[in-house]
Amino acid sequence: MKNIFKIFISDVKRIFQNVVAVVVIMGLCVIPCLYAWFNIFSNWDPYGESSTSNLKVAVVSEDEGVTVAGISVNIGSSVVEALQENKVMGWVFTETSDEAVDGVYSGEYYAALVIPDDFTEEMISFLGGQIEHPDIIYYENEKKNAIAPKITSKAKTSVQEQVNASFVSTLAEAMMQVGDAVAGNDVDGGSLADTITQRLNDVSGDLQSYINILNSFASILNSAQSIVATSQVMLPGLDSMVSTGQDTVNSMESLILAGNATTDTVTQMVTYSFDLVENSLNNVSMVIQNDMEKLGKYEDAAGNGLNATISVVPYLEKMFNDSVSSWEGPADDETRMQIQGVRDQLKMIELELNGLAENGTATAEDINTLKGQITTEIENCKTALDALQHTFEYTVKPQLDSTMNAMQNSMIATTSILNGINADFGDVEKVLSKYEDTLSRGSADLYDSLEMAQELYNKLTQIIADFTTLRQDEQYQQFMEILETDPQQLGSFISSPVNLDTVGIYEIENYGSAMAPFYTILALWVGALILVAIIHVKVEPEEGITDIKPYQAYFGRYILFFLIGQTQTLITVLGDLFYVRIQCHNPFLFWLAGAVSSFVFTLFIYSLTVAFGNVGEALAIVVMVIQVAGAGGTFPIETLPQVYQSLYKYLPFPYGMNAMRETIGGIYQMNYWIYVGKLAIYLVVSLVIGLLIAIPFRKLNHVIEKSKENTEIMI
Repeated sequence: MKNIFKIFISDVKRIFQNVVAVVVIMGLCVIPCLYAWFNIFSNWDPYGESSTSNLKVAVVSEDEGVTVAGISVNIGSSVVEALQENKVMGWVFTETSDEAVDGVYSGEYYAALVIPDDFTEEMISFLGGQIEHPDIIYYENEKKNAIAPKITSKAKTSVQEQVNASFVSTLAEAMMQVGDAVAGNDVDGGSLADTITQRLNDVSGDLQSYINILNSFASILNSAQSIVATSQVMLPGLDSMVSTGQDTVNSMESLILAGNATTDTVTQMVTYSFDLVENSLNNVSMVIQNDMEKLGKYEDAAGNGLNATISVVPYLEKMFNDSVSSWEGPADDETRMQIQGVRDQLKMIELELNGLAENGTATAEDINTLKGQITTEIENCKTALDALQHTFEYTVKPQLDSTMNAMQNSMIATTSILNGINADFGDVEKVLSKYEDTLSRGSADLYDSLEMAQELYNKLTQIIADFTTLRQDEQYQQFMEILETDPQQLGSFISSPVNLDTVGIYEIENYGSAMAPFYTILALWVGALILVAIIHVKVEPEEGITDIKPYQAYFGRYILFFLIGQTQTLITVLGDLFYVRIQCHNPFLFWLAGAVSSFVFTLFIYSLTVAFGNVGEALAIVVMVIQVAGAGGTFPIETLPQVYQSLYKYLPFPYGMNAMRETIGGIYQMNYWIYVGKLAIYLVVSLVIGLLIAIPFRKLNHVIEKSKENTEIMI
């Protein structure tokens, strides 16, 4: 045991007595941490937006778009507009596809997306019944960087998902808007089913009206055919009818001319009669005014004079009735009322005069009263007669004159028409014959149309019945409930029907923190490997240290390796935590995992070198390479070739990395201590190699050392 410590103390003295040795040891302590830190920094967030946005990806749209129902649609332009707001990649929008593709070949761009000119046309090809899948052409430069194509492929996937989601969302929204338009635009508050039913019934009603119209046309057509047939029969007698009509109209024209003269005579006689009646009434009024007192004093004379006056009134009535009898019938209501009013006034005058004649014992006062009444009645009658005469002059007489003139003009026009008719109806008969043929052909077409309309009406009636049945179906009602939802909301749902609710388990803030266990463990292995390359594992005899046994030399020199390894671990771990600032829930356990790993790595590599010399160093490098590729540090072990999956559990790397991952992501039960315990097994393996397996290889190692020295070029 004393020799072990003597060997260690001797090593420390020699180091501090040589400046170069101190510098080398300091370098051995620092180099591993630099390796770890640089790698963690370089992988801090390679897939984040801040990093991927620096990768240039060219985008160009040559989409010409289409016009659908008068609306211009260009999905390519929509994609470009969306990408302009997208910061996931470093999008570069070029003018032409050649410029974009050439940039990929030259390495200016990592990839390029080219939207062809018929992209929109193919996207909506389903409207024409022939479905074509549109393509976005993706170019990528795989030579420029091995990982870059994997990152830029996110751009390809992102654009594809965006186009698909936008297309599905827009299509679903448009369908729902159409459904909403059918359901509610024309029928306020109506559902889709109600609207369809109403419109089908409206169409059915219109179709029934159309059928009725066709039936009416058919009846009219039959009547027309009958009329044509009758006309063809009547044509031979039309000549004589026209001639007879001409003679008859000429005779009527003569009668009307004579009647016109008669009308003038009648109107003059009426006017004269009115004047005569009015003069007679004036005479009666004068008699009443001048002779009433005399009539009162002399009864005989009064009686005779009164009777003579009374006898005049009936003659006036008869004269008036004879005058108005010729035009009273066709007169209007107002005129007839005026005529009746004059008759009533004359009758009243006659009654009052008769009453006066019958009362022979009248006093002077009674006579004066009757005088006033009769005089008033006479004045009223004259007034009514004047109004009637005015109506006759300005209303009745002009109407009579206008009627006679119209009749005379009509007869003259009729005579002209009949005189102008050509009595030869042969051409008319030919035209009627052709018209009869046209009616026959039209009749056939009309009945065909009627039959088709009736068939369509029957089918429409069946559709209405079927749709009414469909409305009662439960699945249909559920479908209607879907249609009643918001179009934009439903379109968004269909484009992305499932929301992925991610629940983080042992969340890690960034990719650098997740990769810290791998690069830290790798740095510690590299640090242990550098130690055996710089510091000799063989202990040479020296003054003060005698009878050194192999195990004493083994442990005595290893103490230096152990301390330098732990120094490397402490610097690396502190830098990870406080310089790089990785995520770590338990810094102490993180350091402990590193310390145990360094202990295992330094002892294992030291033992290989002790046992096999330079061959042992080479074996340590080989083991490191195998662990870097197949220990599951970067890619999941399940994705690696089967040979690595078989070797995985026998390598020390996974246990050191998993122990550190527990402290970074979160510790699950006893996993941390299990990993540390399995890692410690390699301590036993290392001791077996360094103390037991090394014994038979000592002579062989001595021979190898001599051979290397003889080359004079190998250490």
